[in-house]
Amino acid sequence: MFDPVSLWMQSTVMWMKLFKQQHEAYLKMLGSVAEKIPHENAAECAREAEAAKKTMRSVNKSIKPATPKPGAKRESVVNA
Repeated sequence: MFDPVSLWMQSTVMWMKLFKQQHEAYLKMLGSVAEKIPHENAAECAREAEAAKKTMRSVNKSIKPATPKPGAKRESVVNA
């Protein structure tokens, strides 16, 4: 039986994963660029690193991995 909600959810999850991968790649690129920028002293570099950690922690908390509920039906049963 065709279930448009399941199809919509699957496509939404796919786009969310793609966006997350692109965002992580962008952050890695920014990190590699930031490594090449000269810093006046180690304290300035440490401040920037701590700010980046706080930002990443808040991002990681807001993005939770999708875990199936204990009573959820298996995908093969839903798509049948």
